[in-house]
Amino acid sequence: MLHASGLSLEIDAPNGSAESSLFLLRDLHFEVPAGHLMAIVGPSGCGKSTLLKVIAGITEQTEGKLCWEGRDLKDEEDLHPGELGYVPQFSIAHDELTVEECVANSMALRTCLEDEEFESRLQRVLETTGLTSLADRRVKVLSGGQKRRLGLALELVTNPCLLLCDEVTSGLDPKSEGEITELLAHLARENPRRIVINVTHSLANLSAFDSVMVMSRGHLVYFGPPKMMAHYFSVDHPEEVYRRLSQRQPEEWAKSWEKNREHYHGLLREAAPKQELHPDYAPTQEPDLLPSLWSQVQTLLQRRWTIFRRDRGQVLLHLAMLFGFPLLVVIFALDGIKPLRQLDPRPDSNLIVEMQRQSQHLLEQLNTGGLVSGLIMLQVVLVTLMASNNAAREIASERLILEREKLGGLSPGAYLLSKILFLGVFVLAQSLWMGIFTDMITGGLPGNLFLKLGLLILVSAAMTAVCLGISAWCRSPEKATILSIYLVGFQLPLSGAILTLPTWLQGPINPCIAAFWAWSGSLRSMGDTAFYDAVKKVTQSPLVTPQLAAFVLLAHLLIGLGLAYSGSRNSQWE
Repeated sequence: MLHASGLSLEIDAPNGSAESSLFLLRDLHFEVPAGHLMAIVGPSGCGKSTLLKVIAGITEQTEGKLCWEGRDLKDEEDLHPGELGYVPQFSIAHDELTVEECVANSMALRTCLEDEEFESRLQRVLETTGLTSLADRRVKVLSGGQKRRLGLALELVTNPCLLLCDEVTSGLDPKSEGEITELLAHLARENPRRIVINVTHSLANLSAFDSVMVMSRGHLVYFGPPKMMAHYFSVDHPEEVYRRLSQRQPEEWAKSWEKNREHYHGLLREAAPKQELHPDYAPTQEPDLLPSLWSQVQTLLQRRWTIFRRDRGQVLLHLAMLFGFPLLVVIFALDGIKPLRQLDPRPDSNLIVEMQRQSQHLLEQLNTGGLVSGLIMLQVVLVTLMASNNAAREIASERLILEREKLGGLSPGAYLLSKILFLGVFVLAQSLWMGIFTDMITGGLPGNLFLKLGLLILVSAAMTAVCLGISAWCRSPEKATILSIYLVGFQLPLSGAILTLPTWLQGPINPCIAAFWAWSGSLRSMGDTAFYDAVKKVTQSPLVTPQLAAFVLLAHLLIGLGLAYSGSRNSQWE
């Protein structure tokens, strides 16, 4: 049984409001027996979805008690992820996966089952939700009703005893709405412990529900049998209830309901439905054990590579960057980098000839120094641009899927680790190929190749981590992309490679510019060659040792991963 007593949710009022606080839910009292299908209806903004999120534990009430089978969900242990199923109103599956793959991945992330039992449950869930014939169809081609069935299937993999559905029938045609409602009624009956609650705007098909809860601006104004609702509100048809609600203040309706609450609760107890158990149903006393962190990582990583392979646009874009960006670098050094001649220390007796000789040598130094410095910086900036492209949308684009999977028991640590392993492949491939290909075509950039490759890898990893952190904290992939592009856009002008910053600005800005450290450390690695003097002729920026550069880039990497982890843990439900 689900029991609420004095349940309230109060938030700070928005700026400009006359009130200091605002009640989204106000003093709700209700109890829902097991084996029950309940509808929550009411005008937009009345608190339906908010109540569902409080029940699910996504949002915590500020007052009152909410108990599940006698257990206070606020003060005691929350529901086990296997006991709770939450179907949000948005799409919760990746478009490139098939129906069967989505359900199998959900099961692998939430259960520990042997192969035979895993396959048996998978087929049973598909059959229950009417998706068996659609098992090989990709999500992106499903109709609205089929996607709602898939949303239910993803939650049924743990056989939850509390199934919460937010607007799963909204926007469907009457036939599909009726079919989904019938499916919900079946799900409520097949498990003697299960309660199914559906939030909906529609007042059609209410006869299929065991009870209806009507809300108005955060107040509970009716909770009873569907057939009694029209009588209670003194209307001829249920469709007229919303119009009737607008004729009185919510507080007045709530006071009226308090006088009749016990009577209607008694009617619900008397009309509790008889259980019609599914033939294959086997009661489970304990919820399924959650898989290990490494098992979740493997499932997530396999899913991510599958999605990547099937997205031809992304594959072509990554190939174009992998091979096109190094070509862009070597265009500026197709003739190679000519060795610098040492200036003969013996001056020429002819003053004019001596001045010409020194001027020519200086010109060679400036040209070569500018070429070497520019090539190194171009490599660094292009590598950071690829890193930004790789990570900017990685979390933000599937944020709502992540929220639903965390509610189902997904570890944020496992999620982040899968992203690190996936993006790490691109970091290594793009950085190594950029450095090695450029070195081959130019005849060998001066300096230690391994040091330069290491710094390219580190600056790519650092920018990937920082952009992943941005992605984890942004609510939309578009915003994450824009912020990441801005971050990369400031790398070149603020690095000191083109213009030298004022001394008083170098201290506070340089630590934040990853490109500066990779560029500076790579140039400093040429310290034992003649090219280092040439480079110093074209830049006044202080150059740091490769060791210091690596240390700072590693700090960028750790900060980025910290942001990504905290952002992944942070709840960002709509």
